[in-house]
Parts: sequence; structure tokens; C-alpha cells
Amino acid sequence: MSAVSLSTLLIFTGQLSSMVRSQLPLVDVLRNLTEETPAGVLRDTMESVVHEVEHGVDFGDALAEYPKVFDQIYVNVVRAGMMSGRLGDAIEHISLYLKKMDESQGKIRSALAYPIFMFIAFIAVLNGMIFFILPRFKNMFASFGKELPTMTQWLMDFGDWWRANYYIVFIAVFILVGGLLAWIATTEGRYLWDRYKLRLPVMGRLVRLASLSRFLRTFSVQLQNEVDLLPSLELAAGSVANVYIEELIYAIVSDVERGKGIADSFREYDVFSGIVLQMIAAGEEAGTLDSLLLSAADYFERMLDNELERWTALINPILTLIVGMSVAGMMIAVFMPVFDMGKMVQH
Repeated sequence: MSAVSLSTLLIFTGQLSSMVRSQLPLVDVLRNLTEETPAGVLRDTMESVVHEVEHGVDFGDALAEYPKVFDQIYVNVVRAGMMSGRLGDAIEHISLYLKKMDESQGKIRSALAYPIFMFIAFIAVLNGMIFFILPRFKNMFASFGKELPTMTQWLMDFGDWWRANYYIVFIAVFILVGGLLAWIATTEGRYLWDRYKLRLPVMGRLVRLASLSRFLRTFSVQLQNEVDLLPSLELAAGSVANVYIEELIYAIVSDVERGKGIADSFREYDVFSGIVLQMIAAGEEAGTLDSLLLSAADYFERMLDNELERWTALINPILTLIVGMSVAGMMIAVFMPVFDMGKMVQH
């Protein structure tokens, strides 16, 4: 896990890109940027990096000392930029890469925010009803001396059961979720879980699109900056956030090391079928693999955005309707006996 948030690193890298292009000496750029960086992990790290660069350490090697802040992809692109004399271009590529990653994560968080909010709101309303409202109505209903409507009786029975057993339910859920997370934390469990996710009807498509867009963009940004093919593939494998796909890419790396063509290696695995395979095959043949991979990454990101928007537009109103009807149903069940008593008084 990174010690610095992606958005913080994005802002820093954007500033670094602009300042490097100013043609000032690198040490001065790093020193001035560090002074402008807010206090925190990133500033402390950059103070150490500046100190090392001032004493003759290569900028890329200095960054490599802090992998929790600057990952291998960041370091590799910087090193390639230093070797080619195009550090400004290299850092700009990193900045664009981080921007795309940040935008992608933000859209996924936004898509999940409303369903999570609605679930928490429903649980809060349900417990408020059961623990604070139903007990008061129960005493009032008892004074009526008549049988309650079926809907009301069911709600009262459920309220009694929940108040008596809610802690057991919470413990059971905690154990189940904890056990699942512990299993996923194992090597085998994470592999099987990531493989299973790809088979789910909706989630599987979203996971595949997100994983492939990250892989293609990470792979392309390194190739654009003349990082060697195999290291680029290996580092891009670690960016997919899916152990199953990651293992497939490592298998592809092994195939390429043995002399097999890139497109032929990817063709062995269905995950990379379709546009991915077409772009890789065309790029390998034309010698423009980096630009075509970037085009494919853009394509998958647009597909992911469209899918997220489509499902969000579909699911959010349904969740609102379900929660609204559930709350309305509970309110109707609670007040139904009161309405019945009112009718009896009128008659």
C-alpha cells in the first residue's frame, strides 16, 4: 500500500513536470518543489531524495529508495527519461498516467458510494424503528385488546426476535466476513476469488474492463519511455489488481522469454481476446505497440465509464425504490391498527 495518496502524488508529479520543463537544474527544481510541498510523508521523502541527488545519486536511484511512495513503474519511467535526456516528457507521461488512474478510481468510488449510503441508511432506519418506535407502539397495541393485522403482527414478531438476537446476527456476519477476508488474504484464496469474480454476470465484466485498462495503460507508458519489454510486462502485471490475470501475464512473460511472439502469447488466454489481442498484434507487426496499447487503454476506460454509468443509472433508482417501499411498509404496518381503531370509534 502506498504511503502517499494517489491524488497527492498526482499533484506533486504535475508540478514536477512543469518545473523540469523550465530548464532549471534538476537539484534546484527538486529543492524548490520540496519547499512548496505540504508537511507530511511526501515532503519528508523528497527532502531525503534532494539530499541524495545533491550528493551525486541518480534521481531514479534516489526515488527507488522509497518504494512505498514511488513504485517501480514511477522509478522505471524516470530512469528511462534520465537516460534518454527526456526527463520532462517522461514525468509528463507519469502525470497523465496517474491522472487516468485517479479518475478511474474516483468513478468507481462514486459508483459504489450511493448503494453503500442507501444500505447504511436502511439499516439505521430499521434499527431505529425496532429499538425505539416499536416498543412504544407495542404497549399501546396491547391496550386495544384485539388481534393485530397480519402485517403488523409480523413486524412486531420480527422486532422481538431482532432485539433478542441482533448481537448473534452481528457476530455471525462478523465471523463470515472475517473468514472470507482471511481466506482471500491467502495466496490460493485470492487467486480463486479473483478468478471467480471474472465469471460473475455484471461484476465480472466491470472487473475485466478495469483490470485491462490499468494493464494496458501501465504497459504503454513504460514502452513510450523506452523501458524494456519484459520488465514493462512484469510491472504492468502488478497493476491489474487481479491475481488471476496477473499470473496469466507472468506466464506470457515466460513465453516471450522463450522466444514466442507477443501476440501469440496473449492469444493463448481468453481474458485478452478481442480488441486487446487485435491492438497487440497490430502494434507488434507495425512497431507501434506503445501507441496502440494506449489507444486500447482509452477504449477500455470509455467502456468501463459507460458500464458504470449504465448500471448506476439502473441500480440507484431501484435501490431508492426498495428502501422507500420498505420504510413505507414498516410505517403502514405500525399505523394500521391505529387506523382500524379510528374507524371503530367513528362507527
